[in-house]
Amino acid sequence: MERVIEKLVRELEPLISSVVRDEFIVATETAFDCIFDGTSKFYPWKTPTNIPKKFKIGVIVGSSGSGKSTLIKNFGKEEQPIWDSSKSVISHFESPEDGINKLSSVGFNSIPSWYKPYHVLSNGEKFRADLARKLKSNAVIDEYTSVVDRTVAKAASVALSRFVKNNDVENVVLCTCHRDIVDWLEPDWVIDTDTGELLDGFFLSDPKSLLKYIEQTMVVGECLKTIII
Repeated sequence: MERVIEKLVRELEPLISSVVRDEFIVATETAFDCIFDGTSKFYPWKTPTNIPKKFKIGVIVGSSGSGKSTLIKNFGKEEQPIWDSSKSVISHFESPEDGINKLSSVGFNSIPSWYKPYHVLSNGEKFRADLARKLKSNAVIDEYTSVVDRTVAKAASVALSRFVKNNDVENVVLCTCHRDIVDWLEPDWVIDTDTGELLDGFFLSDPKSLLKYIEQTMVVGECLKTIII
């Protein structure tokens, strides 16, 4: 069960952005009976003090605009992989074994797509290929599972969690607005930017439901088409 470890506090200095007050703003002020001076302020959350120095997976979850992306910057800079359009997706890893393990760990199981260049992949495949390249110690990943359907998101989260916990990988921080995948990631800690709380990682109340979910979503592999994770 989840347990509150710490209540978050906000920074004293706000982030400020300003825009020109033009006819578009004036028109919307009239339409919606509001007043806007052209300046927006946001007080971001401070990083909790009780996060351990070493952990496997941490998750920042909350609705859009709640300060997730600002907070995750305190854990590091997200890597943006560079892809060579003349090479296959699988050719971008340290070794074939590394590529197989990492692509499988994020639910990217279509082997024919491994042989394609990155730019011809679907948006969902691109997301998972990028995720596989980013997957290492101290990785910071924003907008986790935002562009994949929820079944894929849950299956990928189970596989990613298993990979991180079974390998020499630590301090991976994921940021998401989707609460449905948190249980499947089984994180060590969770920051909820909606409630302003640092929580113990919370887990499925019934471990059997995890096995049942994996069985229901597992695809029967075909030679050179899919692999089972």
